Amino acid sequence: MTAKSSLPEAWLAKAEADLQAAELLLNAANPLLDIVCYHAQQCAEKYLKGYLVAHRVQFKFVHELAYLTRLCVEREPEFSEIIDIASELQDYATGVRYPDDDLDEPTFQEAQKAVNCAKEIRTFVIQRI
Repeated sequence: MTAKSSLPEAWLAKAEADLQAAELLLNAANPLLDIVCYHAQQCAEKYLKGYLVAHRVQFKFVHELAYLTRLCVEREPEFSEIIDIASELQDYATGVRYPDDDLDEPTFQEAQKAVNCAKEIRTFVIQRI
């Protein structure tokens, strides 16, 4: 599927909004840790999609960060450096959005790590756009 926007800056702006939301929710009096993790994942996803859009790389409209990162690797092999970070965030795309008796709620440390992973991906992508 073709991206919903062909403007990389539109993707990056949405990614920044997700990062801002994650940071605000993490620092709230009663942090919403599952939502923090979700927005961290969304930030990383949109940065990767922004990179792909900037380089006119077609991608399926999915939430799989490992898949998106592999597409980036095909264009620029250095992206292999962040595939593990992207994989850490991948489950937050859907896992925390719905009730699941088999999953524990993320801890504060896990949510903080998710935000840091999103920031690493952000820095990595911005250096290459």
